[in-house]
Amino acid sequence: MVEHVLAHLPQKPALNTLELYAGAGLFSLFLAEHSRELIAIESSPSACFDFANNLDSYDNVRLYEGPVEQVLPALMDELPSLDLVLLDPPRAGLHPRARESLEKLSSEHIVYISCDPSTLARDLKRLCAAGYKLEDLHLFDMFPQTYHLETMAILQRG
Repeated sequence: MVEHVLAHLPQKPALNTLELYAGAGLFSLFLAEHSRELIAIESSPSACFDFANNLDSYDNVRLYEGPVEQVLPALMDELPSLDLVLLDPPRAGLHPRARESLEKLSSEHIVYISCDPSTLARDLKRLCAAGYKLEDLHLFDMFPQTYHLETMAILQRG
């Protein structure tokens, strides 16, 4: 999945990147090298502890601990113009407040990773209505011999 994300990065020398639901920093670890600034939000204290340890060597990374639907709206005025937003929300998908903030950010690209096709479809419908276009949709069978699939949707503004 990381290789797929990296293959679809915007072609810019240094990105302003936002990662929502960042977990322990799996994607951030690889995106930090391509980012001028990487801002991450995660609600789990233990995941934040691991994130801080995993990305300690990067000076261009900021981590905010708290629910995305609370932290993101509070950060709106201080975020730079974003080239990329990567999000991997829980099964429930995007909280309405988080989605509204994401729409207002108007990032050039969004990478949306989902483990639930129904909430992904719901959120993609709203993001496309807000001006995004679905560029790529890829399935990953991370749990062979089960019905679970991870889906990666890549959206572009305009």
